[in-house]
Amino acid sequence: MNSNLLPLHQKINQRVGHIAVSYKGKLLVWGGYMEFSDPSESETHHHATDELFVYETHSEIWERKLLKGDIPPRSSGGCGVVLGDTLYIFGGVVRAEFEFDGNTNDLYALNLITMTWSLLKPKGTPPIPCEKLVGWEHGGKLYFFGGFGPIPDRHVFFQYVIDDETGSAWNNQFFGYNPQTNNWEWPYVNGEPPSPRAAHAGDKCGHRIFISGGRLKTVRKNDLYVLDMDTMVWSGNINESAEYVPPGRSWHSFTFISSHRAVLYGGFSTYNNVLNDCWILDIPSSDIPVLKLPPALWREFKLPYDFGEPRCAHAACIVGVLFEGSCDLKEPRMVVIGGLTQPFYETAMKLKDHTNVMLTIHFRPLTLLRLSLNAALKYHKKNRSLWETLPHSLQALLTRRFSQIYP
Repeated sequence: MNSNLLPLHQKINQRVGHIAVSYKGKLLVWGGYMEFSDPSESETHHHATDELFVYETHSEIWERKLLKGDIPPRSSGGCGVVLGDTLYIFGGVVRAEFEFDGNTNDLYALNLITMTWSLLKPKGTPPIPCEKLVGWEHGGKLYFFGGFGPIPDRHVFFQYVIDDETGSAWNNQFFGYNPQTNNWEWPYVNGEPPSPRAAHAGDKCGHRIFISGGRLKTVRKNDLYVLDMDTMVWSGNINESAEYVPPGRSWHSFTFISSHRAVLYGGFSTYNNVLNDCWILDIPSSDIPVLKLPPALWREFKLPYDFGEPRCAHAACIVGVLFEGSCDLKEPRMVVIGGLTQPFYETAMKLKDHTNVMLTIHFRPLTLLRLSLNAALKYHKKNRSLWETLPHSLQALLTRRFSQIYP
């Protein structure tokens, strides 16, 4: 099947192993693949890498941007980090025209102003090629942790655990990239780091990065580590003595919704179940040294019973409408894009079913304007004739949203 023939909402939502990041209050979605459950179709289709989907959070409208330059090969499982007006993509599993080429350690940069790709050639000792890792920016540099890939072919200063089935390995490599010097960097860290893992989740709050869960061999972990980027000290597992801890998982999301609160959502359990739970983590003061952090404080956030299908291998971002002249957000909400699901009675790894809709979790009441727009669209059969009485800007907004919801 040609994915270009799919309706826009399916083309955007039916993907896994993709990149989804926030940029100036917008959501950017790129890459990944989709599975076909129809036996007559090829099992996997990788999405084009010369296109980027941009979600405008104010209008709630998607826009497709065509990209140029050094177009990356089709891939999945890479890591995307935004620094300034550039989206950097590292690693993943590269897809050749008819076969998988394997893991890569290539680093690409997409200029978000000109929509032009560049293949970078950093100096220094390169990282091991890998997929299913996490990354973030700090102090004008990029940093990456963990992943799954080939066994190192040189002496390394990080740990790795070999997978007997594939001959590849989980690792806990921690490395950086300096755009100013175009150099790979290997920071020296203290404290107890997380064990090797892949398909973990992470996000940064201030000068601290939080690493949650992930898979090592047959175990999907329920631990939580904090790295202070200013002192380069790991905290050790702060879930170890916590009173309540979310069940172990991989392929989940961990996303900060404010400077003192993070959200863990979904994932794949040790018992091969796709999860649909949501947990809130309250963050202690950043003045407390990481080696003295108290046990993690978790509480489950109850979602409506009809919230949506369970999902794993999704991506989640905090988005909102920018205050004028500021980078702060109003109407912050967590958007969950893509991923795989399974019937509730399945307990085996038969993950062929894609989720079809984007989920939005609101942590504050919607504004009156957004409630009114949503109602106008929901009851369009009754009120469509009245739209022409609205200001032209609202007419245009409703018309564009209507065309995407009811193509």
